[in-house]
Amino acid sequence: MEAIWALLLPIVQLMAVIAIAIALVSMLVGLLVALLKRYSSRHILADYSLMVALRILLGFTSEKPTLRERLIPVSAQNFIAMVGTAIGVWALIVVLSVMAGFEADLKGKIVRHSPHITVIPTLDMASASGDEQTLSGLVTELSKIPNVTAVEAFIEGDAMVTSFLSMSPGMTIRGLKPQDSLENSWLGDSTTPASLKALANPVYAMSDRELGFKGLERADSILRRPAVDGNQEAVKDDETQDDDTEDVDDEDTMPEITAKEAPGRVLPGILLGAELANSLGTAVGDEVTVIVPDGDVGPTGVRPRTRTYRISGTFVSGMYEHDLKTAYINYEEAKNLFLLGSANRVALMLKDIDHLDKVAPVAKTTVKQTTGGEIRTVAQVNKSLFSALMIEKIAMFLVLGLVILVAALNIFASLILITMEKTRDIAVLRSIGATSKGVKRIFLALGSVIGVVGIISGLILGLGTCAYIYWVGISLPSAYYLRELPVAVQPLDVVLVVVAAMLAGLLATLYPASSATSKAPSEGLRND
Repeated sequence: MEAIWALLLPIVQLMAVIAIAIALVSMLVGLLVALLKRYSSRHILADYSLMVALRILLGFTSEKPTLRERLIPVSAQNFIAMVGTAIGVWALIVVLSVMAGFEADLKGKIVRHSPHITVIPTLDMASASGDEQTLSGLVTELSKIPNVTAVEAFIEGDAMVTSFLSMSPGMTIRGLKPQDSLENSWLGDSTTPASLKALANPVYAMSDRELGFKGLERADSILRRPAVDGNQEAVKDDETQDDDTEDVDDEDTMPEITAKEAPGRVLPGILLGAELANSLGTAVGDEVTVIVPDGDVGPTGVRPRTRTYRISGTFVSGMYEHDLKTAYINYEEAKNLFLLGSANRVALMLKDIDHLDKVAPVAKTTVKQTTGGEIRTVAQVNKSLFSALMIEKIAMFLVLGLVILVAALNIFASLILITMEKTRDIAVLRSIGATSKGVKRIFLALGSVIGVVGIISGLILGLGTCAYIYWVGISLPSAYYLRELPVAVQPLDVVLVVVAAMLAGLLATLYPASSATSKAPSEGLRND
């Protein structure tokens, strides 16, 4: 029974939400229709077409109207058409605004944790004999470009990371200078100050046992020990500690112990993404091995170059792929890891990302005139992602637009029924002097009023729902990397939805308006 209820509960909840939505839309449509009936008196209407259209739409079908006719003074077909249009407009505004919120949030995270413009210098600058002065000159020239707030050199390369439990897929390692603008921009709000401190000084990531201690105090001499090469090991595979041990008394059951103090290796620090650290099964203070594909040449040929690092901390950017495939190390350590004489990347951060298209050509010209190389913008690097978001948004608009299309078909069917029921009235109007164009305007006005009432209702509910999501918030599961549902109302999207709904309603009235004047007045009055 519990299993069946678990399956039925989401369906019941969905049906309840749909019922509440239809009830809200119906109440709002009924309110607008009642206001329209009350304030659309004959003397305020300058055009008889609109007056007759409202009379047809809002006129009672009997001398003593029922309670339903007083509450909703329109036919069931017209009311359903209004409700359908309102639901379609409501759904489109909410869905497009939520998707715009997700897109804005994702773009904001990408802009905060990635260079807005990346300069890739020529190969001779990234070689082991790279010229730091030439690179510094490039940074100086790029800093003069308007709307550029920061220009910093950094190192970026591909690698793999392994731990005792697991191995990471291909990832990117970035080498940053301590406390520069890139570190503050990319890591300032995604990690802790202690992690950045341990990245700059790896000894802060070591435990008391590894540092060595007497009683409850740390050994200051070890605290001042400089960081050693990441390749250096306490004990090599082909060596033993026999020379460092001394025998104890035979009566003593203690095994052989070392006569020297524990070395307490101070390894270079590395900052891992939270998802990467979880996949490796590691925590702060653990050791990991970084493998670089362009390795060293040994007796057996080229082999991958490896270095051991200590995890200084983790960072959370809010992007799963970034947290899974990115790590940061010290700038000087990155030069040693990738065998570089200078930085192989230069990052430009802009004051306003909207100026990207204007700054990129200027930066390209500056690079060409100084050191040579190529540039990549954040839009080019993430082009496939942004294209996928745009395609998804268009697809959602088309799918939910079917709701408006169904509502337009309801308007079409309703007007066809009205033309069949009002054949005699149309003939009378034609007989007393109404032109064919005037009769067409009556039905065009009738369909327009039905559509406008639905559009206004959907617009009010859609914007109201977006305001509720923005100010009150809707919590999301942690799997979405967002605490609350984002929403961003785009005026262009709202205008597009309103125009699409109005066009659908207008197209639905063209054929009924033409068919209303297809018969001669004598045919409409033949049986009278």
